Amino acid sequence: MTPEAVNTAAVQAGAATEQKEKKLGGIKGFIKKYENLGYKAKKKITFIISRVFVYFVLIEMAYLFILPFIYIFSTSLMTSQDYMDPTVKYIPTTVNWDNFVKAFEALDYVKSFFNSMGTSLLSALFQTTACALIGYSLGRYKFRVRNIIFFLVVLVLLIPPQVMILASYGLWATLSMVNTWGPVVLPCVFGLGLRGALFVLIYMYFFQRIPDVMDDAARIDGAGPIRVFGQIMLPLVKSAIAIVFIFSFVWHWNDNYEAPTYMYIDGHQTLQPRLQNIQMYYSKYATSQGAMSELEKSLSEPMLFAGCLMVMLPVMIVYILGQKQLAAGIERIGVIE
Repeated sequence: MTPEAVNTAAVQAGAATEQKEKKLGGIKGFIKKYENLGYKAKKKITFIISRVFVYFVLIEMAYLFILPFIYIFSTSLMTSQDYMDPTVKYIPTTVNWDNFVKAFEALDYVKSFFNSMGTSLLSALFQTTACALIGYSLGRYKFRVRNIIFFLVVLVLLIPPQVMILASYGLWATLSMVNTWGPVVLPCVFGLGLRGALFVLIYMYFFQRIPDVMDDAARIDGAGPIRVFGQIMLPLVKSAIAIVFIFSFVWHWNDNYEAPTYMYIDGHQTLQPRLQNIQMYYSKYATSQGAMSELEKSLSEPMLFAGCLMVMLPVMIVYILGQKQLAAGIERIGVIE
């Protein structure tokens, strides 16, 4: 190397060293300023930094949960050309509301919505009442076969419904109740509906945490068992009632196994199994004859997402309206503990 090159390299190395020293000096100066601050200032800075970190994590988690809904909504507004275009991500070039019109027709939305709403609402009402009675008896009374009944409740919770579906279908077919609301709604009257055992345990947990002096005082005042249950105990477990009702409604609405098994002919189906008819409905507009090709199935995706959004909308409304009650239920558990 020439002397000039050596001098240039030495100058560059010296400049780099000076920059590092300046950065280190700035960091050291910041640390000294922070150490010289008072206790309140340090506490405030720590609080702000922790809040920024917490909000960053919450925003990231919210984004992960909201992203599927954004994708479904944006895709439901796309044309087939936009959906197949790799350059179109979330904002369609043309808003296509016709997807919702076709999905509405393919779902037979009015009849299917009536069946879904009827079975879900009645099941939730009956299940909320029946499970409250069962949970109250197991949580507040002591009798000989109490532990046996509790064991059977847990056993029902552990047994998957697929194990008993053949026997259940044979029973309802014998009673000529297939393709009616009966196989879905009637078990809820006795607390045996979808996730009924879980709801019994939820009620039992809430009732057990209420002090015994509450019903003892009511009995001293002359209240009978029915009055104690209706006027004293139920108002104290409003959070449990809200939790059971909301979850029962949502799970029955989203049920894609039992309801389609018992209600399978047109005019009696709920919304969930009708979603698969959207691609069959799209085949009417397809160019080819016979079975749909993979390309044609892909072209029907915007209509399918529109149908999914129409099916999810009532459940989202229920969650939005009941989120305060759900939060109150969680807070109530903490207060009781």
